[in-house]
Amino acid sequence: MNIDRIGRVGGSGYEPKKASTTPKSETSLGQDSVTISDAAKQLSMEAKVRQEVTTIAKQILNEPETQEKTDKIKAVKEKLKNGEYDELSPEVLNKISERITEVFLG
Repeated sequence: MNIDRIGRVGGSGYEPKKASTTPKSETSLGQDSVTISDAAKQLSMEAKVRQEVTTIAKQILNEPETQEKTDKIKAVKEKLKNGEYDELSPEVLNKISERITEVFLG
C-alpha cells in the first residue's frame, strides 16, 4: 500500500486570514466626564456629618462617668428645658460643633 502526500495535513490547504490590527496611535481616545448633582453632594455631606456625630457619640458613651460630667449634663438639660438653645444662629451652631469636635477628636 502506498500513500501519496497531497498538500498539508487535512489536505485542504486552508489558512484562516489574520485579523488586521489598528495601531494604537490611530485610535481616538475620548475623555470621560462625571457630573455630580447638587442633591447628591448634599446627601454625601449629610452622611459625613451623621458619621461624625455617631463617632463622637460612641466616644462620649465609652467615657467613664464622673461627677463633673454628670453635673454639666444636668445643667445642659435644664437649659434645654428652659428654651435657652432654641434659637441659635448658624454661626453659633458651627462654633459649637467645632468645639465639640476639638474636645472629643483632639
